[in-house]
Amino acid sequence: MSDELKLKYHEIDFIVPVHRFNIQFSYVTKQGLSFIREFVLRLVQLAPMKPTHIATYLGLNKIELNEAISDLMDKGELQFSELGSVILTPKSEGYFEGLGKPPKTSSILETGTTLSFELAGFNCLGKKRISDKWNLGIALQISNEIKSTSEKLAKSVFQKNFYNYFDKEWLNGIRVEGDDRPSIYTMDSVSKLGQDPLRLTNEFYIDLDGNALEREDFDVLDDSTKSNELITTSLSKECERANIPEIANAMKLLGDDWTCKFFNNNSIDVSLYAKALSEAQSAGNKPMPIVGPVYSKNNWGLVIEQLKSTIKGFKKSKNQEIKELLWIAPSDSFWGKSSKLISCLHDLASLEISKEKQPQRIFEPKLFVPLSDMRDRRALGNWKNDLGKDSKLVFGLLEGFLSGNVEVFVFSNEFAVINYHISRPEILPVSMPVGFITTDRALVSKINNVAQEYINGAQSHDKVNNLGLLSKL
Repeated sequence: MSDELKLKYHEIDFIVPVHRFNIQFSYVTKQGLSFIREFVLRLVQLAPMKPTHIATYLGLNKIELNEAISDLMDKGELQFSELGSVILTPKSEGYFEGLGKPPKTSSILETGTTLSFELAGFNCLGKKRISDKWNLGIALQISNEIKSTSEKLAKSVFQKNFYNYFDKEWLNGIRVEGDDRPSIYTMDSVSKLGQDPLRLTNEFYIDLDGNALEREDFDVLDDSTKSNELITTSLSKECERANIPEIANAMKLLGDDWTCKFFNNNSIDVSLYAKALSEAQSAGNKPMPIVGPVYSKNNWGLVIEQLKSTIKGFKKSKNQEIKELLWIAPSDSFWGKSSKLISCLHDLASLEISKEKQPQRIFEPKLFVPLSDMRDRRALGNWKNDLGKDSKLVFGLLEGFLSGNVEVFVFSNEFAVINYHISRPEILPVSMPVGFITTDRALVSKINNVAQEYINGAQSHDKVNNLGLLSKL
């Protein structure tokens, strides 16, 4: 389906383990012969010859002739006929593919290579080592049996796909002549060297009527069948319950009565969404609708453009006040499962300090991620592992902000982004983030107040919502 007839509403990274193997094997290849050996055999192939005729044709003296004939007879490649002529043996006859063609012998050679195989469908990924990280993605669950027998499986797959790997030039240690193709003789050893993560980015689309479209295959894999099966299993485990009533309440609280206008019975009407987007772009003062995570490429481009524009205005007015930028993540199991989140945090870190000769802090970015409570060590550990050194600007926040279904990105009273993470598991395999970007001062102020009230509030006298910096928890 063409890009014009579908809309991407989410993208999620899935992590599959990759094992690297050192593979040693022997192969059979055909090679040309030495000059004298080849041309003696080619002469005799044309017709039986007396030794003296061979010497005359090739310009050999008696000693050279005796040495050449004796060597070929010792190798079992020549013999004498009853008439005293030199003729080919059945062995040397097999060197020729046709009359007049050069002879070639089969040789058994040893070599080795290092190849990587992903463990979902055992697709070979080539010689280069995979360079990625295990964080910010959904790990595909590989059975212990496959992990423990990966060397045996790699051996079987290598033998089956030997010519495919040869054609892709992953077996550079093999020596061949011309267009000849080698063949496997024996598999000597397959040894596991280590494990790496492979990141498979899956994009989720809907059609014009808001129906979910089938997922596409991964370009990096020859066969995506097994990976897609494991992804389907993972999605079913991560799936959230339907949350339409909670979304409606959040819209009411924020005074949002326009986002729902391009919803339909499935998810959203793409035509109405496109119309709302066009109107917002032309009018300039209307909320701009967005679909997809805030950190997705297109949406983040809009956010950063607005942030840079706002900062530029601060510099002109020489406003020294340090603004606060709040980013509240929803309690959505699919949020943040993308390496793009880290690059977004880097963007914020690079913009918070001015680039003047005497740099000044312009704003302080704070990302709030949901935790059930201070004792939620598992979730805390996951966030720390995912965000790593970038957790220095990340705070823990007790779950419950707008029922955990809304993502808020608000820069002081300048502009705001609202993203409702809609869950309809009976229709969509993953949540659908839908929302808007606004610079309307009154609306931004309301959104900022709602966010600040929750962050600075408490669920009881000894249970504050803001749990503090993630790195100190």
